Amino acid sequence: MKAWIKAFKKQKDTMLFRMNFWFILILLVTVLFIGVSALAVVSYQLYQGTRQDVSYVEHQLIATARQKNPDWNEAVGDALYAQHPDFYVRIQTPDGKTIYSKGSEGIAGSNQYLVKLSLITSFFINNRLIPIYHQTVSYGGYTFDIYVRMLSIRHFIKTMVKVLIFCTALGILFGSLAIYQISRKLSRPLTDVTLFINRLTRTKDLEQRVPLPAHPREVRDLAVSFNHLMAQLERQIEREKRFVSDASHELRTPLAAIRGHVELIQRHGTDHPEVIRQSIHFVDHESKRMQRLIDQLLMIARLDRKAKALFPVDLSIIAGNVIADYASEVEQTLTADIADNVCAPANEDYVHQIIVSLLGNARKYTPAGGWIKIIVNSDRNYSYIRVQNSGSRIPDEEKEKIFNRFYRLDKSRSSEQGGTGLGLAIVRQLVEIENGRIWVQDMNLPGSEFVVRFEKWPDGGAGGEKRSLRSGP
Repeated sequence: MKAWIKAFKKQKDTMLFRMNFWFILILLVTVLFIGVSALAVVSYQLYQGTRQDVSYVEHQLIATARQKNPDWNEAVGDALYAQHPDFYVRIQTPDGKTIYSKGSEGIAGSNQYLVKLSLITSFFINNRLIPIYHQTVSYGGYTFDIYVRMLSIRHFIKTMVKVLIFCTALGILFGSLAIYQISRKLSRPLTDVTLFINRLTRTKDLEQRVPLPAHPREVRDLAVSFNHLMAQLERQIEREKRFVSDASHELRTPLAAIRGHVELIQRHGTDHPEVIRQSIHFVDHESKRMQRLIDQLLMIARLDRKAKALFPVDLSIIAGNVIADYASEVEQTLTADIADNVCAPANEDYVHQIIVSLLGNARKYTPAGGWIKIIVNSDRNYSYIRVQNSGSRIPDEEKEKIFNRFYRLDKSRSSEQGGTGLGLAIVRQLVEIENGRIWVQDMNLPGSEFVVRFEKWPDGGAGGEKRSLRSGP
C-alpha cells in the first residue's frame, strides 16, 4: 500500500496525470451540465403538458357538477379511464360524501415528500419514487382533488440518468486512453531530452549535445537553448584550463629562476659576496613581476564574476587626468587631441584603467625618440579613445591574438620589460564589460593605433572644442 501511495505521489505531478485529471474533471462537469439542463428543459415541457391535461379534466368535472343529478361514476370514467389513465380524482360533494376514482384512495394518502407549488397545487413523491402532481379545485360546494402520476417524467429521468452514466463512463474510458496516448506522444521529446541531460550529468561529457526533436517547437527551442548553454560552458572551461595552464607556466619560470639563485647563494655566497648582491637584485625583480602577475590574475577573476554599474562619464576629463598624472613618466613625446564633453555610459575606474594600460603598453613598445598620441573624440553614434604610437607595426595575423591572455609578440623583450602578457587581455575585458569594442590598426605613418569605441551618451557633445596637450622629455 505504501509503495502504491508513493508511486501515486510521484505520478500526480506528471503531465500525463494532470492532463488525464483535467480531462476527466472537464468531462464530468460538461456531462453534468448538459444532463441537468436537458432534464430541466424536458421535465418542464412534460410538466406543462400535465397542467394542460389537468385543466381539461377540471373543466369536465365542473361541467358535470353543473348538472342537477350528476352521475359521477360515469363522468369520472369518461374523463379519466379512457383518455387519462394516470389521472385520479377524489370528490367531496356538498352533502359530505367522498367519491374516489379507481386507485385514488392509495394516492391520496401517500404524499411522502410534499412540495407546495401554490395554494391549490402541490407536488410530491410517493414511496415508489413516482412524482405525483396534485391540484385542488372548488366549485358549487364540490371539492375536486386531482392527482396525476407523472410516469413519463420518471421514465425520462431514469433513461436520461442511465444514458448519462453510460456515456460518461464510455467517455472517461476512451477519452483517458486517447489523452494518455496523446500526452505520451507530446511528452516523449521532453522525456528524451530529460533522460539525455541526466545521462550527460552522470558522464560529464560536455562535448555531447541534446538531439533536436522535430516537434513540438517548445521542446526543440529548449534543446537548442541547452545546447547553446553547453557550448558556452565548454568554451568557458576550455578557457579556464588554458588560463590555468598558462598561469602555471608563467609562475613556474620566475619560481625556477628564484630557486636557482637561492641555490647559487647557498653554494658560493660565502666565498663570493658579489653573488649575493646580484642574486638578491634578481630575486627582488622577479618577485615584483610575480606580484604584478598575481594582481592581474586576481583582477581578471573579479572581472569574470561581476561588472560594475555603468553611468555617463566624461571621457575627455578622464583622459586629461591620466595625461596629467603620467606625463612625467613618459620618455617619448606625448601629445593629446581631446575634444570637450565626450561622454559614454561606462565606469570611471575602468576607463581610467583602460587609458593607463594602453599608455603603458605604448611606452613599452615605442623607442625612446618616438612619440605617443592620445585622441578622444566622437561621431553621431560612438565615442572613441585612440592611443597612437610610432613603434613597430603589428602583423595582421597577430592583431587579434595580442588581446589573448599571456600572448606576447616578442617574449624575450616582454620579459625584460617586466610584462606579464595580461595587460591587453584585461583592457579588452574591461571594454567588453562596458559594452564597448577594442581593436588595433595600422596608421599611414609607421606605428600602430589602438582604438576603443563606446556607445555615445546622448547628452554628450560631438566634435566640441578641442584641447591640445604636449609633453616630452
